[in-house]
Amino acid sequence: MKSYLFIAAAAIALFGCESQPSPTPSSPVPSSTSNAPTNQAIAKVSLIEDKPVFVASQQNPQSKEIDAQLGMDLYVADTVRTEANGKTQVEFNNGVGFRIGGDSILQIQPQNRLHLKSGKMITWIKPGLKVPTEISTPYATAAIRGTTAFVEIPKDINQGVRFFSWEGTVSVKLPNQSKEIVLLTGEEILVKPNDTKPPVVRRLSLKEWKDHAAQKSSLLRSFKMPLPTQPIIDKLIPGQASLETASQKKKS
Repeated sequence: MKSYLFIAAAAIALFGCESQPSPTPSSPVPSSTSNAPTNQAIAKVSLIEDKPVFVASQQNPQSKEIDAQLGMDLYVADTVRTEANGKTQVEFNNGVGFRIGGDSILQIQPQNRLHLKSGKMITWIKPGLKVPTEISTPYATAAIRGTTAFVEIPKDINQGVRFFSWEGTVSVKLPNQSKEIVLLTGEEILVKPNDTKPPVVRRLSLKEWKDHAAQKSSLLRSFKMPLPTQPIIDKLIPGQASLETASQKKKS
């Protein structure tokens, strides 16, 4: 009797496997974290450049923050925090990555949304991928897809939240504004509280760009490992959307 039940169960399992549709070819857009169960890890701490770095995990809401560890799994609703000179890098399973440093707080939210509560961050998508991702702040939201963006919330908020495109097109959405502000490589805006007019886009001069890219970006250059998009950034100049558009302009 037991043998019969075992054979029947095996036959049902085999039939179930054969009846499943064949997997479709891999898409250039990896699946969103919104479809991942809350108990499924979607990212890892890939670098800890300087300490202290802490993680508050929603898998155990009663526990306090713990020290981040290299290779630590991260989940939706987890919060990563740095103090003083602390700097860390997180990489998602779908190709999204970010770095935060110096008194920063960032929460991982569903649907590829990264909520920066304080401090500064640089976010990128691995070259060749198109993963719709948003960086939200209390004052504006940046949408990126296959680009590299920098966001900084200063301690004095009246200085304005800075949105900067290191590479590619970054769309910034302001509260109560239907029109997005589009930033190309080397362009930035400062979003200040209570401003009645949209912020003005400022494009770095070529000298500013070279100085800034070479020396002044603590999150871009101060890690032992370069960003996956670093080779692209090094070939671009302010005003370009991508290497493809730059080569097309040269041909024309």
